[in-house]
Amino acid sequence: MSGDRPKIMVVDDLVEHRELLSQVLVDLGYAVDTAGDGRAALEAIRSGSPPQLVLLDFWMPGINGNQFLAALRAEPDAPRSKIPVVVMTADPDGVVDLLSSAPPDLLLEKPFGLRELRRVVVKFCGQGATPHRWGAPATQEPV
Repeated sequence: MSGDRPKIMVVDDLVEHRELLSQVLVDLGYAVDTAGDGRAALEAIRSGSPPQLVLLDFWMPGINGNQFLAALRAEPDAPRSKIPVVVMTADPDGVVDLLSSAPPDLLLEKPFGLRELRRVVVKFCGQGATPHRWGAPATQEPV
């Protein structure tokens, strides 16, 4: 069934953030892969089926968001090098200059709500495979 669902990769060094975002995205009908750092994310993207979107924490140990973006954009495989990347950060003003060499497709300021996350994900991936999505009215079943 995951083949029918758009795939999103969540990259964050905090396990709690990865788990929360993953659960929300799965509930919205998306397939989700996760990585705890930029190096693991690049390896997964290079070796497997590429995601339609990467949600990337900027400040991580090892490869940070800027280094991840530079490496991804330099990928020799054109479709992989063009995967949309949304950088998640609590300090968007502080990272803008750091991202000038390889800008992301969008900056998402932390903390963000479910509606904002859904809006961003739908922009890049379309609707998930779940019929009822947060922010959409529920339909009444006939009794």
